[in-house]
Amino acid sequence: MPVSLRFAQFNIRDLTMQKLRDPGNSQAQAAAKIIKKFAPDVLSINEMEADPAAPRIFVKNFLQRGEDPVDYPFFYMGNTNSGVPTGFPPPFDYKGFGRFKGQYGIACLSRYRIDIDAVKNYKDVPWGSMPLNYCAEADSPCPGSFPLWSTAFLDIPIEIGPIEKGITAVHFLLLHPTVPLRNYMNLRRNADQLRFLERYISGQGMPGVSPLPADAPFVVMGDLNTDPGEELGTCEVIKGLLENANIIKPGMDEKEKTFLEEGGAEWPGSDRPGLLAARLDYILPASRRFILKDFHIFSPRGTPWWPVARRASDHFFIYADCELI
Repeated sequence: MPVSLRFAQFNIRDLTMQKLRDPGNSQAQAAAKIIKKFAPDVLSINEMEADPAAPRIFVKNFLQRGEDPVDYPFFYMGNTNSGVPTGFPPPFDYKGFGRFKGQYGIACLSRYRIDIDAVKNYKDVPWGSMPLNYCAEADSPCPGSFPLWSTAFLDIPIEIGPIEKGITAVHFLLLHPTVPLRNYMNLRRNADQLRFLERYISGQGMPGVSPLPADAPFVVMGDLNTDPGEELGTCEVIKGLLENANIIKPGMDEKEKTFLEEGGAEWPGSDRPGLLAARLDYILPASRRFILKDFHIFSPRGTPWWPVARRASDHFFIYADCELI
C-alpha cells in the first residue's frame, strides 16, 4: 500500500547559531512560520550553521513555539567544508567559501527515524578523483587532496513506513553545490558536483565511492545553484541531470523561480526592478519507487505571506507530495 509523504527544501539565508539561540529572531520566526504552514515529513535546510545542536535548537526555539507547533524528533547535521582553510595557495586556500568554519551547513529534519550509523558524508572526496573531471582545467595545479565538495554531499537513510507493513530505507541525498560565479573554477566545480550526483544515482562508481544500489529509493533535495533556463551554471550538466531516467522531473514552468535576491534578515526583501531571480532549488524523487502527486514553490506574491517569505530568506520554500510505492 502506498505511503503518502511530503518532502521540502528550504535554503534559509545564513541561519547562524546566534540567530537560532534567540527565540525572538524575526528571520528564523518567519522561516518557522512557513515550515509549520506546510509541515513536511522530511525537510532539507541549507545554510544552517553546521553545529550538531543547531537542528535541535531550531525545533525547540521556533518550530515548537507559537501557533501550530510541529515536531521533528529525528534530525541530522553534517560536517561541511565551508570556511575550512587548506594551507594551499589561492584559489585552493579554502575547501569551500565561508566567513567562518561551518557557516553553510546542511541539515535534515524528519518525522521518521534516521539511521544515523548508516549516514554517509562525501565531503572529503578529492576533486581530482572524479572521472573526467574539470579540475585538470584549473589555471594552477589542483592539489591532490583538494575536495570536490565546497560544502558536503550527504546520503541520509530514513526508515519510512508503518512497521506492520514493512520499513523502507529511503536515501535522502542532500547537497548544496558551489555558486558557479566569481571565477571559472567555481563554474567547473559546480558542474563536477552535479556530475557526481548523477553518477551516484545511476550506479556508476568512483574511487572511494560506491553508488546507490540499483533498487534503492532516494530523494535528491538541495539548492543546486544552477538554473537550466537562465544560463546560470553549466546548463548542459543540470539539463542532463533533469533528464536522467532515474528521477522524476517536477513539472515546473520555466518562469517559476525559487530564488529572488535581497531576501533574508539584513535584506528584508525589496521588490525593486532588476533583482536577480533564478530556479536553483530542487526536489527530485526516484522514478522507480515514487509517484509525484504535487510540487509547489511557495512564492506568495500579492498575499499577506509575501513579507513573511521575504523576511525568511532569498530562497522560497518548495515542497513535493509523493507516494512511496
